[in-house]
Amino acid sequence: MNFREALALAESATPAEYVADSPVIERTAIDPPCHDSEAAVEALLAILRARLKAIVHGAAGARLGLMLSGGIDSILVAAVAAREGLPVTAVTVIVRNSSDAPLEDERARVVADALSIPHHTVMLDPNGLASMARTCCERLGTDELWEVTSAIPVRAGYEQLHRLGVTGPILSGAGSDALFLGGSHLLASPLSEDGLTEYRERSLAMVRRNFTRHRLVPDYYERLLDGDAPRFVQVFQTAAFWLYSRRLHPALLWAVGSDGRVFDKVILRLAAQRLGIDESLAFTAKAPLQVSSGVIGGLERGARAHLASIPSHRTYADPDTEPAEHTVARLFLELLRR
Repeated sequence: MNFREALALAESATPAEYVADSPVIERTAIDPPCHDSEAAVEALLAILRARLKAIVHGAAGARLGLMLSGGIDSILVAAVAAREGLPVTAVTVIVRNSSDAPLEDERARVVADALSIPHHTVMLDPNGLASMARTCCERLGTDELWEVTSAIPVRAGYEQLHRLGVTGPILSGAGSDALFLGGSHLLASPLSEDGLTEYRERSLAMVRRNFTRHRLVPDYYERLLDGDAPRFVQVFQTAAFWLYSRRLHPALLWAVGSDGRVFDKVILRLAAQRLGIDESLAFTAKAPLQVSSGVIGGLERGARAHLASIPSHRTYADPDTEPAEHTVARLFLELLRR
């Protein structure tokens, strides 16, 4: 069976496996790729079920948390958890007044309602966002944009789950994009041999960069969540999912939807539909969480508001409405003056 090696490793309760730091990273694409969507969906769901059952087995009956966004990764995790009858409470973190945030929140709410999962929204206002950003910068020891903006929803969601009394593992769909090149398209046709080679090479590079301890902040979750870091589970970051991804043909990942748009991670979307998720929720376009939650947009508005509060910056233009590159230039000049 094409996915037998992946299935043999599926029962992992480890919060995140650093695949790029282990010998398994070299065991790549030995078998011919799978073109059969039915077999691929069955294997994907089997690995997810085994993964979640292993996580729950070590949780001593505690309620699980779930970082639920409007994206297919966390939607699929939610659907599997619900179908397995696991006790889950979901949280969605958004920034108030972001044009993207209401859609993100709405999708998550609809999915949670459909699956009968308790759902809570954490809505950060400008002051709350600034405070959370400051906290994450201090904890991580960096102000790198993508590190901090990925940390903000994690920390805010964790704090909300703590307030709700959720003490079990916290599930996240993070890691799926590295495996399946979510959010991008191949230069070659997914149906071609060139497409297969490109997919395998690019996903290998992504996993080497992301599924490793040798990152900008190696102890990212330990800094962010202190002693609760082992509770934060990146469901897809395992050797089993890595081996599964290597045996997929890219034609199962990129395809034209019923509305004529090309979608990525199609096999995950088909798996979600198999579990009863409506096509309108399974097949949706979504930006990375840092953008879709409104965090980056909120920080941009915070930068504009900061500049607009200084009278000299309003002499010739309005920082609240000027082009973004002008705002960046103003901030750099402010930095140079210090």
